[in-house]
Amino acid sequence: MSDHNRLLVVDDEPEMRSMYRDVAEEMGFRVEEAGNQAEFVVTYDKHDPTAVLLDLTMPDIDGVELLRDLADRGCAAPIILASGQDERVISTAQRLGRMFGLTMIAVLQKPVAVSALEGALRSVWLEAAGVTVAGLEKAIAMERFVPYFQPKVDLQAKDGFPIIGCEALIRWMHPTRGIIMPGEFISLAESNDLIGPMTEILLRATIAELTTWHRRGISLPISINISAKQLTDLTLPDRIASMLSDAGLDSKLLAVEITEQAAMADTRKAADILTRLRLKNIAVSLDDFGAGYSSLAEIYRLPLSELKFDRSLIMDLDHDPDARTVVKALVTLAHQLGMPVCAEGIETSETAEYLRSIGCGRAQGFLFGKPVPAEDFLELVLAQAMAGAKIVALDGRLTA
Repeated sequence: MSDHNRLLVVDDEPEMRSMYRDVAEEMGFRVEEAGNQAEFVVTYDKHDPTAVLLDLTMPDIDGVELLRDLADRGCAAPIILASGQDERVISTAQRLGRMFGLTMIAVLQKPVAVSALEGALRSVWLEAAGVTVAGLEKAIAMERFVPYFQPKVDLQAKDGFPIIGCEALIRWMHPTRGIIMPGEFISLAESNDLIGPMTEILLRATIAELTTWHRRGISLPISINISAKQLTDLTLPDRIASMLSDAGLDSKLLAVEITEQAAMADTRKAADILTRLRLKNIAVSLDDFGAGYSSLAEIYRLPLSELKFDRSLIMDLDHDPDARTVVKALVTLAHQLGMPVCAEGIETSETAEYLRSIGCGRAQGFLFGKPVPAEDFLELVLAQAMAGAKIVALDGRLTA
């Protein structure tokens, strides 16, 4: 258990405190308990909690009085409210806490479900890490997002699996926590209209890396993910094309990856934007195919230049004959439609060899390389060139 995650549980019911403790300790919190006002005062002063889980209904003091007490103490710890009262009472108490200047991050309705408690405690971690709307806004203003690059390889090459491109994956370089992975902040960014400016930062950084690589004689295409909200921005194709032109780069060196969900958010605008991207020689890849959202119809309805199989389709290939049958059929269908296929999430040589045998042309996965900073990726590419392997861009041009 980390001493940096100190949770104070304030509840007069021993059974509830025990449940909270079990879940919190399993998640890495050091837990202290208080069952009444006197215990709260002593425990708070002694342990200086980094998070407080507070029951609104106590026998000798109510939760609002405790919130006022916490404010008077200058409490900066995030606070989770729990109560069997109706939602209006809990919501009002939460608003009061904010008016007192406290950090109110979650409410739990009794009886509290374990999953709800786990979610609230995860919010504590995010709050502590600065993964908040305000934290994201500050990070965007200071451009603290950078691309990491994961190799894309040629599965059909005769010798090994040469690198033929890469995907740019966003990372948040936090000043105190270090690298924050996208799973912790992408959904927050999307729900607060911050995904657009965040992706603009990633796009500019990616084009800057393309320029650096080009100067060093490496012309490998990079793909970048575009969100649903960006697929409603009709200025996107011209802005991307202008960035590439200003950098003196061939537009074929950049590809965009979309999900079907993104394309379906506004089908008319998405079709407009994707078609114009293709007219500007910017490739369009349908990402996460097979993850549960994509339909076969989108393969021919959208102006695609690549189909990417989600890792959920790939992970069972080594031991599930039915998975092999489905993937083989989809590869065959894509070929009949003239659609190149890339498989994601490859971790074993057995999976790679099977995909090679059924004609899958491209692949990504830990077997070939994890996402790494730009300079590390470039070293990998140059090492491949030094070893005598040819580096071929996706359009077939020899580049090294």
